[in-house]
Amino acid sequence: MTLDPEEVVTLADHGSMKLRAAVLRAMMLLPKERKRTTIVREGEPAILNFEQIKSLAALWEERLVVVVNLRE
Repeated sequence: MTLDPEEVVTLADHGSMKLRAAVLRAMMLLPKERKRTTIVREGEPAILNFEQIKSLAALWEERLVVVVNLRE
């Protein structure tokens, strides 16, 4: 499934936003809310459930920058 992170979608109970923002916000919800959340979009698939959202979050995960203390 290839989706455009800049596509405008609707995160249920949270309004319209870009897909990347909707995925990030969905992943920040409390676990009980997170499992019930859906993203509605114009294309196919029209509804993304939590498993699909979780998959996108893992795919788009940004690498963390490690800061090294050089004062040793």
